[in-house]
Amino acid sequence: MKIFQRPFSFERNLDEVRLFLLEVYKQTDALHYLIPIKIENQKFGPCGEDYSPKDDEALKIWRTSDKDDSDIVAISHRGSAANYHIEIHPSNKSLENDLFQEIEKLERNIVGKLGSRMYMYTVGPDSMRPKVLAEMGYEDYGLHEYNYEFLQGASIPDNPLPDGYRIRGLRDEQDYVKFIEVIGSVYDHCRQYMTLEKMRWMTEAEFYHQDLNLAVADEKDRFVGFCMYRLDPITGIAEMESLGAHPDSSDLGLEEALLSEGLRRVMKHQPRLICAVEIDISDPMNKELESAGFVRSVTMNMWGKILE
Repeated sequence: MKIFQRPFSFERNLDEVRLFLLEVYKQTDALHYLIPIKIENQKFGPCGEDYSPKDDEALKIWRTSDKDDSDIVAISHRGSAANYHIEIHPSNKSLENDLFQEIEKLERNIVGKLGSRMYMYTVGPDSMRPKVLAEMGYEDYGLHEYNYEFLQGASIPDNPLPDGYRIRGLRDEQDYVKFIEVIGSVYDHCRQYMTLEKMRWMTEAEFYHQDLNLAVADEKDRFVGFCMYRLDPITGIAEMESLGAHPDSSDLGLEEALLSEGLRRVMKHQPRLICAVEIDISDPMNKELESAGFVRSVTMNMWGKILE
């Protein structure tokens, strides 16, 4: 079967793509490479450059024909480092070689020259993709990231805060400013890009729920820790997206307490899945997630190839 590349439009295709990913999840009980919130984050993520419709080009829909209402075979997302996350429908796994060849053509057109490097990923449970990539000349660079899940029915650990601290939600724009500051103390790219306007913009996203964005406040109501859970309303998939404590308040167990309180709040929405994805193997967040009861669901290897 021939595969056709079709453009992604946030306005036209968001729900269609999310429903495709939901169908993949229902059939496989997993989303290894791409979660629905990543699609909406392309527009509403607060820690990057301002959204433009041109940003939709990072996402491609791969279909069974050149008609925009034809069935979806796969969805691909190109990161800024030419790293591709690709979720393919389980009934089309045999088409991965053809699909990856088309994505290589796409990358050559984007870069406009030979000799550039591109990257793809494999996960532990996927036995077919490593074989396909190896046959296509990709090199396995080894373990790169972990994905986590909080299992249905699992108990939420009691991770208490130290005396003098409390967890609360965001009430107003003064809280937004404090939230931006504490996030910027941990993530350099957020310090560069996250503004009050970006924060307002993020609250327009469907994944945003006011009760799932949490801060740890000290006795003077200064924000010294943060945690953001997101919940996609179409698929019911929730993601723990961002977590940290101000460097002056590290090693107090704030992150673990935030994760547990966030889980209690997320559970009230009755999500289909709670996950944390693409966590670098060296990130201290791995230990914090495990302390809050998250279970490592997959290991993710990065593969690379120089295009010729």
